[in-house]
Amino acid sequence: MAPRRSSRRTRAPTRFGYSGRYEPYPVSRNASKINDLRKQPGRRNVSDKEIVIPAPPVTAKQLKIKSIDMLLERNKREHHTSEYEIDELILRRGQSFTLEVEFDREFKPAQDNITIELRFGNRPRVSYGSRIIIPFAKKKVEDEWCVTLVSSKGTKVCLCVNPGDADMIIGRHELIVITRVNNADENEMKFDDDIFMLFNPWFKKGDVYMEDDKERNEYVMNENGQYFYGSKKQIGSGPWYQGQFEAVALECAMLLLERSSLSQVKRSNVVEVTRAMSAMVNSQDDDGVLVGNWSGDYEDGTSPTTWNGSVAILEEYMKTGQSVKYGQCWVFGSVFTTLMRALGVPTRTTTNFGSAHDTDANLTLDYHYDDNGDPLEDLNDDSIWNFHVWNDCWMARADLPDGYGGWQAVDATPQETSAGIYRMGPSSLTAIKRGHVYLDYDTKFVFAEVNAEKVDWRVSEDGRNFSVIDTDSDYVGMNMSTKAVGRYARHDVTNDYKFREGSVEERTSVATALRSIRRKKRLQKHVSTDVSFSVNIPDDVKIGKDFDVKVTVKNTTSEKRNLFVNVNGKTVYYTGVVAGIAIRDKKYAELKANASTTLVFKVEAEQYIPELVDYAAIKFFIMAGVQQTKQAFSGTYDLSLAKPDLDVSVDDSTVTVDEAFNLTVKFTNPLEINLTQCVFRVEGPGIEGSKSIPYKHIRGNENVQLNARLTPKRSGSRQFIVGFNSKELTNLTGYKTINVSS
Repeated sequence: MAPRRSSRRTRAPTRFGYSGRYEPYPVSRNASKINDLRKQPGRRNVSDKEIVIPAPPVTAKQLKIKSIDMLLERNKREHHTSEYEIDELILRRGQSFTLEVEFDREFKPAQDNITIELRFGNRPRVSYGSRIIIPFAKKKVEDEWCVTLVSSKGTKVCLCVNPGDADMIIGRHELIVITRVNNADENEMKFDDDIFMLFNPWFKKGDVYMEDDKERNEYVMNENGQYFYGSKKQIGSGPWYQGQFEAVALECAMLLLERSSLSQVKRSNVVEVTRAMSAMVNSQDDDGVLVGNWSGDYEDGTSPTTWNGSVAILEEYMKTGQSVKYGQCWVFGSVFTTLMRALGVPTRTTTNFGSAHDTDANLTLDYHYDDNGDPLEDLNDDSIWNFHVWNDCWMARADLPDGYGGWQAVDATPQETSAGIYRMGPSSLTAIKRGHVYLDYDTKFVFAEVNAEKVDWRVSEDGRNFSVIDTDSDYVGMNMSTKAVGRYARHDVTNDYKFREGSVEERTSVATALRSIRRKKRLQKHVSTDVSFSVNIPDDVKIGKDFDVKVTVKNTTSEKRNLFVNVNGKTVYYTGVVAGIAIRDKKYAELKANASTTLVFKVEAEQYIPELVDYAAIKFFIMAGVQQTKQAFSGTYDLSLAKPDLDVSVDDSTVTVDEAFNLTVKFTNPLEINLTQCVFRVEGPGIEGSKSIPYKHIRGNENVQLNARLTPKRSGSRQFIVGFNSKELTNLTGYKTINVSS
């Protein structure tokens, strides 16, 4: 059966916005492709012509500027931007910076005046905040832009630029130094390079200020990421090289902001920038970074499980100018983390286990089955992903009432449209937790992802009778995970999103949310206690091994009971979409009064191995019925088969910048079958040499060893990540942290 992709549409939505020429005009995200934009009466012309600010004429009395030194090393150190692999100056807004200017004569404060301008874009205007004119002052004036004299020696002066606010436009700015003599004879010089302006999580008055040093170091400065996958009982993790300080990361972030069609004013707003980047990471509307693919067919691109870092993706996007094939949620989320950290916004990659996709927004996920326990896919519009990865960004929310700042949920995976564009958030975690689903942006959708209730329906053969078998409020929004601060470990953030399941606070939150939802959520389970059912599925099954599913039934009455148990196991994509059949078996039992028995269902590797996809997940739906009482039982259980880790080691005792070293990778094929189309991928900071290494066919149960020669380009503690993929076995990972000396 062909995989079903729930609610993913390729229609290019339209919206009202500003074209490059006229407004109002309905334009799509691909407005540049629309040729027939005619001037019409009554439509105001919005010029995109460059504003040219003429240079002053040369006069004999001018204080001429000979050179400008932006003191790169000092400013980068003070602005925490030394790690960026970019030669230009990178500043964080809201913080002062210094520069040295050399003149053709000695600076005389009594007659000479210095002004500095910062200009953004090709139409800089004071009213838009894209042209900032900074006057000279004898001393710093709090909360006002000013230039003060630090020192003067001969023909050189050292100046300090003091910011008046923390609302500068994020992007590339030009810096111009202007001199006047007795308020006349103006002279100017533009600094040769652009200056990058970023968000500032160190600035207390800023909108992304993060007080805790350890958290700030993790969510802004740490290049070594981690994402979580699997199921709520079998949680796996993979390393991810964020690489936010690689040159390509910041360059790509700036390009995406340019392409996002955000106005100059909105590019100073962290909420708007975050929302725009959520859309630009996927390619659905705007030729963004990644093409999503959940089909299992990746022949014309790269399988999502192959990626283990953002840099290779961003480099391909920047080099080709085309959206990179392919990504899935953990790839979208990890790349988004890289781009937002590059811009200075504290960001973490978050996984929700049992993630609901509630298509009708009623907070219930309705699953329909026939009398044999087989799903009726035609009736099942909702879905539950085994796991789903999105992001949390830290920011103030001036657009919301007080108290809703802090972590905000953002999702770059194209699931549903928000205001006509495939994006989600930012949505306040405080609003989600309290059930305040009416607050911007997309809070109702996220609330359902972590709070929806699963309802199992049995449908009669003629399709006329529907009965609720069971409801489950514990299946969705479980063990929400992100990387722990300062270490490679799982940190549970479920409490950030929801109150304890079943608590008074959680029920109040749901009741609050229901006031904004058109159909009531079912809160009570349909319960029968005549016969009890207990299901046991082992948690530690290694891929390639047989295992048993055990169902224990107990008759609690003084009369005999006849019953059936149906076990339906399907291999699934992590989105919950069925890929193949692992087991389909039905057993009958007769229980005497107060008796119990255990029914054993064997799941054979020979059956499930050919049907496995990506994360080796099997979803079991178990349905049972009692003949005498019509009692029904149902349950859904997720199993992620364990894969081997890659053993990564370094032969050399000392690793030095610009000197090659040997990286050794070992693992044993856990399957009885041969592995074909084998590829290793190595990712790390500033590697020169092979990143993608094809490998020969690997025989069943064969021991494998790969030796790779790599050259590091940056000193310090650096992590190198290795991934392995083949046609039959995917997503094996390992990493090694190495101290690289300079």
